[in-house]
Amino acid sequence: MNKSIFLAAVAMAILAAGCADQKFKKAPDGSEYKLFKNESGKKAVKGNILELNIIAKYKDSILFNSDDNGMPRFVPFDTATLPPFFKEINEGDSLVIRQSTDTIMKTGQGAPWMAKGQYIYQTFKVAKVFPDAQSADSTAKVYAPAAKAKAYKNTVGTIEKDMAKNTGQLKKDDDIISAYLAKNNIKADKSPWGVYVAITTPGSGAKLTQNDVAVINYTGKTLNDSAFDSNTDPKFGHVEPLYVDLGEFRVMPGWIDGLKMMQKGSVGKLIIPSTLAYGKHGSPPKIGPDENLVFDVAVTDIISQDQYQKEMEAKQQAMQQQQEMMQQQMQQQQQNGGAPKNK
Repeated sequence: MNKSIFLAAVAMAILAAGCADQKFKKAPDGSEYKLFKNESGKKAVKGNILELNIIAKYKDSILFNSDDNGMPRFVPFDTATLPPFFKEINEGDSLVIRQSTDTIMKTGQGAPWMAKGQYIYQTFKVAKVFPDAQSADSTAKVYAPAAKAKAYKNTVGTIEKDMAKNTGQLKKDDDIISAYLAKNNIKADKSPWGVYVAITTPGSGAKLTQNDVAVINYTGKTLNDSAFDSNTDPKFGHVEPLYVDLGEFRVMPGWIDGLKMMQKGSVGKLIIPSTLAYGKHGSPPKIGPDENLVFDVAVTDIISQDQYQKEMEAKQQAMQQQQEMMQQQMQQQQQNGGAPKNK
């Protein structure tokens, strides 16, 4: 049993045992809570980071479990922003918060499955108190690979369930794409999820996997050859390489599925069914509902995760610097505009 699963199990055991022998207290804001103290644990102070394992439960159903994605939550300890019952928190403490469904439903935030007279219980286990953000980040990086793999698996499962529910639209998409390929004399291979991949320039090396980060040049078009986006055409305003981490679904599912049939140096087309693109809602005004898409794609490079992180950090820093410069310019303009004018 790994650390986070063990801590989650402990938290639930504490909840079950504690509810029998300790009454819920009311905080000044009306929240109900129980705090199970670990008197020998290190006391949290402002500036510390709390590593929390969290479980939310309604009746016998688990609504949320931080272990499901393999990653605890790292929360800055600040008594000005945290609820009052966090003020005396120690490392090793367990906190149980109870929310009435009646209260939630009165605010208009109730879910269809909620019944009156019930409660939602949230259990927070303080696994560790870190002195600062840097120390917490070092631990978070240890969890990250497993968390990423779990998130990928969960997303794949969700996509495949959705595809199973949309077999009718998938069949329509496939018929339209097949006709498009025949009309344009395009030879393409079909991916496991139904993306058609037409390679015009073969690459070299192994095919891409979920462990890779691909550097991509692309132009996106509808089947009637109307371009709606590109990172190589200046008119779209973002001529720069696109980094695609195949272990994350930050792009449409069709990209992840199709790129796995390509290699470093591959050039070709991804013809993506609507169900793996923008779906029934489309992306107005350029992409209509249930619209199939074509992407001209070139895999210019494959980089490591470390390189990818450095590229993203450099890009973020550049954006922050640009924002700071813009703010300074705006402040300067306001100061100049606010100065009295001579008549």
